[in-house]
Amino acid sequence: MAAVAFADVEITEFIWTDHALDRIAERGVTRSEVQAAIREAHEDRVSNLGRADWLVATTTESGIRIEAIYDHPYRGDEITARIVSVWRVDG
Repeated sequence: MAAVAFADVEITEFIWTDHALDRIAERGVTRSEVQAAIREAHEDRVSNLGRADWLVATTTESGIRIEAIYDHPYRGDEITARIVSVWRVDG
């Protein structure tokens, strides 16, 4: 239900946790790739039971398959998402 409520809102601001920044450095993806991928896949997100509200599985513009967990809206701000972690999906 929450996905529908925010479906028309575009995420324009991203807050990155230190953990997420470490993971993208280790996994060879950029902030801009992850942010664009989250924007693109946001409507298809699924509930996450762990340390963040949402999970997306998507492909970056450069063809890297990733999964990312994030909170949205972050602190009540519908245009802001907080990225908690990102990993590559190989295979």
